[in-house]
Amino acid sequence: MMSSVAIVILNWNNPADTLACLDSVAALDYPAARVIVVDNGSTDDSVARIRAAYPNVTLIETGENLGYAGGNNVGIRHAL
Repeated sequence: MMSSVAIVILNWNNPADTLACLDSVAALDYPAARVIVVDNGSTDDSVARIRAAYPNVTLIETGENLGYAGGNNVGIRHAL
């Protein structure tokens, strides 16, 4: 039995890097993995670009920049 794995990716105004990371994660061969992207209060087109490219990925918008730890904690709480 495979263990469930949550992959939390934090984004803040950098959709190009986040999309490249999602491309990498999409290539994983682990069926029990789920991906959670936390947008940490971006003010650019990050959310729209991520949703368009990966509509099946869970995308959480914090509405404000919670910092690195704060944004990741949102994703971890969702995963748990």
